[in-house]
Amino acid sequence: MSARRLCLACLLALPLVACQPAPTNDPVPAKSGVEAQANAATKVAAPVSGTARAAAGTGVTGDHVATRRYKIDISYPALGADEAPLLAMLHKIANAAKREFMQALPDPKQFPEFADRQMQLLIDFKVAAHTSDFVSVRETGMQDTGGAHPLPIDSTIVYDAQTHRTVTLDDLFAQSDAARKALADYARVELTNKMMAQAPKPGEGSPEAIKEWKTNAKQMIDEGTEPTAQNFANFAVRAGSSPADASPGLTLIFPPYQVAPYVYGTQTVDVPTRLFAEYLKPQYHAAFDVPTAN
Repeated sequence: MSARRLCLACLLALPLVACQPAPTNDPVPAKSGVEAQANAATKVAAPVSGTARAAAGTGVTGDHVATRRYKIDISYPALGADEAPLLAMLHKIANAAKREFMQALPDPKQFPEFADRQMQLLIDFKVAAHTSDFVSVRETGMQDTGGAHPLPIDSTIVYDAQTHRTVTLDDLFAQSDAARKALADYARVELTNKMMAQAPKPGEGSPEAIKEWKTNAKQMIDEGTEPTAQNFANFAVRAGSSPADASPGLTLIFPPYQVAPYVYGTQTVDVPTRLFAEYLKPQYHAAFDVPTAN
């Protein structure tokens, strides 16, 4: 997240009446997948211990471990035999997270203030949606390695059941730039309507302060929905009433701080297929019940 977006988030989180200073040590959300876990260690405040580095180089610890210094708790969804590549990817993501977590543990000999604080890595992988063509998994949790606040983890992994590989949003489209632009335009309107409904009411602040809140909210949404691959990295293929039904569309997922302050949590936008149907690759037409031109 850019420093500009963080500043906007702090301004939006300010109480309008009390006008207290905005905090500067709020957590920054993880991005997604292996990249997010690999980058997580660079965002923590606590220095890395040499013993933790050595331990991380010898192998990966278990998924459910509790010691005085740290706790690791990682859970996985029940998946079918034909979804083994997806389960392997989830374990790969978790193993990367565990390595970085162990490397980031502060050495209690050098930093005794952490001696009695149990650090934590908590990850929960759950199936968010399941169709005959796609399995969408949501990864949520947090990492605490001694910073002022835990680092939230919120991302998705989408598995193509026909090709047996994970896919990005761009992989679905023949015209990915145009598709992201259409998704961004739709998401921007939906998110703006949602945030404006939560705007301070008259009497909860001065007219100037309320106007500034709305301006900052719109600017944060605009920046967070710019049609870049990174901004639209997290999504799920929605499921119909039964797994055999074609998908009715996509769910776009925006982690804390991307389009709204941390206090507002993760934001989601459901996008109907009609908004992006023309950009889909032919092999995905049936998955979204889009007629194929003869």
